[in-house]
Amino acid sequence: MKFKHLTHKSLISLAFFILALLLFVFSHSGATPDNDLNRVAQRLERNVQARVRQLDQYLLRVQEADADGLMAFSDVPDDMVIYKYVNDSLQSWCNQFSVVNDDISAKLVFHRLTNLKNTIISPLAEVTEDLSYMNFGPKWYIVKSVKGVGTGKIIAGIEIQNTLIKDYQRSENGVNPVLRLPKRYSIVPLNNSGGISVSIEGKPLFKVIHETDYASPLFDNTLLRWISLLFFVIASVLFLAGHRTMKTYFFVLLLLFVVLMISFIWGYQMEDFSSIFSPTLYADGPLFFSLGALLLLNAFITLVNVCTYLVRRRILTLISKHEATYKRNVIIMGVIALLSLILTFAYSHVSIKSLILNSSITLELYRWNTGIPYTAAVYLSYAGILLSIILIVQMMRPFVLLCTGKSYNVFSRKPLAVFAFLWAIYLTVTSSVLGFKKEQDRVLVWANRLAVDRDLSLEIQLRTIEDDIASDQLISTLAGMENSDAMILNRVSEYYLSRVRQAYNIEVLMVGDSNREALAYFNDVAVNGTPISEGSRFLFLSDGNGNSSYAGIYLFYMKDKGLMRMLLMIEPNSNREDRGYYSVLGYNSKPGTVSIPPIYSYARYSGGKITSFKGNYPYPTISSQFGDEFETVPDSKVIREKGNVHFMHLIDEQDIIVISRPIRTTMVFFTSFSYLFLALSLLLLIFVRGRRGSSFRSNYFRTRINTILFVSSCLILVSMTVISVLFVYKRNESNMYNLMSSKINTVQALVEDQVRHVRSWQELRGQDFVMEIEKLGNTTKSDISLYTPEGKVFHTTMPEVFEKMVIGSRISEEAFYNIRYQHQRFFISREMVSGRTLWLLYAPIFNDEGDLIAIISVPYTDKNFDFRREALFHAAMIINIFLLLLIGSLLFSTREVNSMFIPLLEMGRKMNSADINNLEYIIYKREDEITSLVDAYNRMVHDLSDSTRQLAQAERDNAWSQMARQVAHEIKNPLTPIKLELQRLIRLKQNNNPAWEEKFDRVASVVLEHIDILTDTANEFSTFAKLYSEEPVLLDLDKILKDQLLIFDNKENITISYLGMENAYVVAPKPQLIRVFVNLITNAIQAVEMHQREAEAESGELVPGKVVIYLRNSTKDGFYDVVVDDSGSGVKEENVCRLFTPNFTTKSAGTGLGLAICRNIMEKCGGEISYKRSFALGGASFTVTIPKKD
Repeated sequence: MKFKHLTHKSLISLAFFILALLLFVFSHSGATPDNDLNRVAQRLERNVQARVRQLDQYLLRVQEADADGLMAFSDVPDDMVIYKYVNDSLQSWCNQFSVVNDDISAKLVFHRLTNLKNTIISPLAEVTEDLSYMNFGPKWYIVKSVKGVGTGKIIAGIEIQNTLIKDYQRSENGVNPVLRLPKRYSIVPLNNSGGISVSIEGKPLFKVIHETDYASPLFDNTLLRWISLLFFVIASVLFLAGHRTMKTYFFVLLLLFVVLMISFIWGYQMEDFSSIFSPTLYADGPLFFSLGALLLLNAFITLVNVCTYLVRRRILTLISKHEATYKRNVIIMGVIALLSLILTFAYSHVSIKSLILNSSITLELYRWNTGIPYTAAVYLSYAGILLSIILIVQMMRPFVLLCTGKSYNVFSRKPLAVFAFLWAIYLTVTSSVLGFKKEQDRVLVWANRLAVDRDLSLEIQLRTIEDDIASDQLISTLAGMENSDAMILNRVSEYYLSRVRQAYNIEVLMVGDSNREALAYFNDVAVNGTPISEGSRFLFLSDGNGNSSYAGIYLFYMKDKGLMRMLLMIEPNSNREDRGYYSVLGYNSKPGTVSIPPIYSYARYSGGKITSFKGNYPYPTISSQFGDEFETVPDSKVIREKGNVHFMHLIDEQDIIVISRPIRTTMVFFTSFSYLFLALSLLLLIFVRGRRGSSFRSNYFRTRINTILFVSSCLILVSMTVISVLFVYKRNESNMYNLMSSKINTVQALVEDQVRHVRSWQELRGQDFVMEIEKLGNTTKSDISLYTPEGKVFHTTMPEVFEKMVIGSRISEEAFYNIRYQHQRFFISREMVSGRTLWLLYAPIFNDEGDLIAIISVPYTDKNFDFRREALFHAAMIINIFLLLLIGSLLFSTREVNSMFIPLLEMGRKMNSADINNLEYIIYKREDEITSLVDAYNRMVHDLSDSTRQLAQAERDNAWSQMARQVAHEIKNPLTPIKLELQRLIRLKQNNNPAWEEKFDRVASVVLEHIDILTDTANEFSTFAKLYSEEPVLLDLDKILKDQLLIFDNKENITISYLGMENAYVVAPKPQLIRVFVNLITNAIQAVEMHQREAEAESGELVPGKVVIYLRNSTKDGFYDVVVDDSGSGVKEENVCRLFTPNFTTKSAGTGLGLAICRNIMEKCGGEISYKRSFALGGASFTVTIPKKD
């Protein structure tokens, strides 16, 4: 087949490339808006129809229930709303519509006369039995009504879209997630142009449109394109892994660069709708234009180094081709690698510094409750940079070996642990130091904003409108009416202060002579306020706690009431940020204000005395208590004392702002470091294990025992961790519950103290009670809402959240049921509001006769103590400790298991390393289950030693007997012709034959020739007898081989080449080792000459011969290979098995002892000799493997 030659990696690479191509094509095939929109509309229609059928089932259950009974369905989904009316009054409900007025009994309901823009007709009154798509506040619903029992009526709906979420989070389309509408599509009413209509039960209700500003058409299927690009990169790297040539290497590098450029182009076009490519998250120049660009650069650098590492051996091969320039090339390569290492580390430092100082991403793991995905992505990318550094260091090994003579392997466990340790320290220290510098800059911004008490832009606007308000005839008319505060507020807010309503809370208080408390408050404001300009009616107020506000004072004279005073209070929303809704829902504060995290405290000193403060730190009332350091503050200074760090900023000669937080403990930094170290070590070990493969089979029992111990330790420690984390969580939850119950009880008691003599909730709508509730909210720092006994809100200190329908006008159905019908003293509910979770505290309010007057609700938020952050930190610390314990227990158990297997491994090692004549005893001093096995092994060694000695003696006797016979045979062979020739010569001389003199020279030549044969035979046997008598010495293999080549460098028509390496030292008997090399080279030359003669006899032409000798590192660790290749005929297959057998030879003359002696010499040296056919030259190839010097 055509694909037979493809490697496994090539096939995987091809598979990834095909996947990348298919995904890319598929991403474009679905980019046609019309086809896509039709499919999306049909799928949405099916999903909505399924929800409608589910809603009908709930409606059927409500219809079948008792007419006067409450709905108690705990399984109603959050996106479904059911209202049950009895006699046109709302009797019970499941979830809520976003409507202020849910009363369907009358068409004219003056629910609040303060906002003339609000409708006075309840939209629920328009709901019919047919499905319709209606807008209630910020939400859109599919609604319908059904008849209940008797005169009852049931109105139900399914939430389709929340425009509030769509406005707050631009990346979301606000559609109910249950409907599974892709983010790039949105739902609009039928009267909008374009789009595809969606019909439910045969009736068109709304349309689906494609959001044109969500993404350009090029990126409709962005995720698929990015995945295809990733697969293409994987395919390229795998292709290089299977074809490690320099051409492929440069081609893949070019592809990676092209992919980087394409990614940059995509990133630039995605910056408006993808946070990872948005410059608002991170940007620092054209190169680091976003976080995505930084991650792409890190990945590119990692991949380039991985590709270079894959072809490192090819580079070394190219370098070693030319022996004369080998050293120079290695030095050049080492210098390039060193420069790459320096540049990679410099890039890492510069990029990390840029990221920390120019982004909202935090790399301090002790602040990991913010931006966790981004932080994880950054650390993962820099783990890739660490891998690049490790690969570069490994590629420097030839350079280091040449310079120092020492070799290393960074992929062993200890070097990897050292790299992970150093990199974790570097990242922890760098992120902490640069994070603190960034914190100083951030605190300086806070201090500059805190130094500005007044809003100059607001004051300019107040100066322009104050006379218009004073001359407004409607306001002056309303001032003489009872309970006109709300109508005046509406007039002022809508016509004069509409531009500041989002950032400020505006209130109106009308004060007459009869209301002494209100009059006292009015006079207090007038006395303590500072006019914003000379003669202005508006005053600037500061309460000494860092809160500021403005108050407008207006006087109106009424004939029947006398002097009426109007107090117009303008309070920044930032003053309410710790009272509940503002802090939880993140409403806007006044322009220029800053939200300081609750972990910080701050104070302002003027003239050495504290003028304002906020937070938990107990600031001294006079600045001298800080010591001399405080008196010599430059523009900015940081001091540490009493476990806190203080950022001091000089405003002017008299004013200083101090912002403080607790000092982070050593445990915090150690936890961050240990997490990084463990994560980096795990990633590097996974990489190394992937390179080496599994050793499970070779260490089956030991691996299984270690695995079982590891799994059991993991289960135990995981259980302990879960229990500990749950304990911390439950403890924090209990503490928070106690705080919440204490708060609601306090507010409940204070409110009940005001309503002792009240008989109905209608009496609580007076101005006096409203002021008391406002004071109570300021005192307890709470937003207080009051509900009627029927569960409808009638007063709140934060009307904006109800006017904007962020929170429904009805109390939570669960709270209503528990307070009204289960008679609970208070109820704590965790509710979801506009995609955010908050705690709401409910409690009943009773008068002195025990009648239920109202139900109060207070949102809970204690920013002074972050339970979530504290729980996360404790959980992280506990997990960290248990991970360290797990690693410690794993190391201990592994060591113990390995110690158990030491005797067994020692047996195997000694059996493998020693021969039958050199078996060693095992010393084992323990008394356990292995002792009997060790004793049996030692007895076996003792018995084998005795048997071996006896067998060796017998073999020696037999060997000497055979040797004697062989010697006799070898000597007898030449002696016989010598004897015959001499006897013939003697007979000729005795017969006086004159020819004897002529024969003498020929006989003498034959005799001398046979004497030489006898001499060679004696030398062979002498060498064989001396094998074990010469002592090993330190030898330079390279020098020995070069010296021997000088002897043979005189052969015509035979080229002898040598490729060696310096500093190749071994320990061996020098004469014997030289004999091995001389024998092999001689055999090679003789084989080449024989092949040349045979070739010349056949073709008549002399064929050039070639002998190549290599000295290299062996594939067997700790050994050198000396390879002798020739271009002869090689050894026949049937003779290969007999090559190293004594007395075997393929030559016409010889003892057959040469290769046998070579093998014995190499075995004596701890090496070996082997034969195979030469792949390059086609002849014989003998490889001598000899151990390196330790």
